[in-house]
Amino acid sequence: METNRRPNLPVKDINVVLTEMCRWKVKQIDRLDSFQDSNFMVRYETSDVSQLNVDQRAIVKIIHSHNFCESKMEREREVMEYLTTEGFICTTCLQFPDEKWFHITDDGKFVIRMFSYIPGVTLKSCLPLVDSRCLLRELGSFIGKLHRTLQAVSEKIVVAARPNDPWILQNHSTLNTLMKDLEDIPREKETLISEILHKFENTVMTSYEELKKGVIHNDIQDRNIIVNYKDGKLHKLGCSARMNDTRAKYGLIDFNGIACSSYLFEVAMAIRDLMVDMEDISHFEIGAHFLAGYKEEYPISEEELRLLPCCIQVGLCQYIIGGESEFQKQPDNEYTRSGADGAWTMLQILQKSTNASILKSWKEIIDS
Repeated sequence: METNRRPNLPVKDINVVLTEMCRWKVKQIDRLDSFQDSNFMVRYETSDVSQLNVDQRAIVKIIHSHNFCESKMEREREVMEYLTTEGFICTTCLQFPDEKWFHITDDGKFVIRMFSYIPGVTLKSCLPLVDSRCLLRELGSFIGKLHRTLQAVSEKIVVAARPNDPWILQNHSTLNTLMKDLEDIPREKETLISEILHKFENTVMTSYEELKKGVIHNDIQDRNIIVNYKDGKLHKLGCSARMNDTRAKYGLIDFNGIACSSYLFEVAMAIRDLMVDMEDISHFEIGAHFLAGYKEEYPISEEELRLLPCCIQVGLCQYIIGGESEFQKQPDNEYTRSGADGAWTMLQILQKSTNASILKSWKEIIDS
C-alpha cells in the first residue's frame, strides 16, 4: 500500500520554477493542509510592483502527473471564470509566462498549477465567533445563489463523469467497496453504514432522475469558504451585518472536485459539515436555518426535503469511510481524517430520530 500519496516535490524545486520561470522574488512558501495534492501559499514580489510595497500572494498546487487531466482542469477554470463574471468571489487560475495554465516538471513526475489568493480566513475559524442562526441562513442563501447561477452553465460546461470517486454522492456504492478494504473497522460501524447505504439506494437513487442536477462545486465545506476582508478588517458576521449580496462576503476556493450531480446532494454535504463543526446550536436547527436561506434563492421541493436526511447520513459516511481509507494509504496525513470522528458521532445521533421528526423540526423553523 502506498504510504504517501501526496506529491513530494521539494520546496527548493518549486522555488526554482517560480523564480526562474515566473520571475517572482519569492519571500515565503508555507505548506497548507491538503488531502491528496500538495498545496502551498506563496508570498512574492514582481518587478512591476516591487517599489509599491504590495503584498502579493498565490496558491501553488502540486499534482502527480498521472492524476492530472487537462480537460478536467479546463472545466474547473471555466467554472471559476464564469462565477467571477457573475459576481462571486472565487479563486482563479494564474497563467505561466508561456501562457499555459500548468507546468510539468522536467522529470515529468509532477504538474504545477497556480491560483489567485483570496484574502480572509476560513469559515471554520469563524464559527465560534458568529451568530450561528444568521450565519446559517446567509450560507444557505449563498449556496442557493450559487446553484441558481451554475444552472445556467450546466449545458455549456460538460463535466466528465467520475464513477469511482467516493466523494460524489451518487457513487455511494464505492463506499461499500472501500469499507471492505479497511483494517479493523468495528462491526457496529460497518453494520450501520451498510444499512444507510442500502436505504439510500432504495429511497434516494430510485428518484435520482427526477432530482434537479447540474454542475456543483462538490466540496463546499467550511475550510473552502473564505470570509473576506474589507479595508483590512474582517467582515463582521451576524444579523447586525446582513448584506444584500452574500457573494460579496464569502469566497470559494478549491474547485478540484467539481462534478455533475444533484443540487440536493450538495445541500446535504453542506449541512453535514455544519452539523459536525457547529457546537452552539442544536443539530436539527442547523439544517432548518440553512434551508430557510437556501429556499429564498433556489427552490427545493417537498420530495427533495423528504430525501434530504438520508442524503446527509450518506455524506457523513463519506467522511468516515473515505477519510479512513485515505488515511490508511497515507498515515502521516491526519488531515485526511478531518471530520471522521465527528461524523460518526453525528451519525449515531441521527439514528435516534425518525425522518418525520427531523422534517417536522425543519419545517417549524422554515415556516416561522
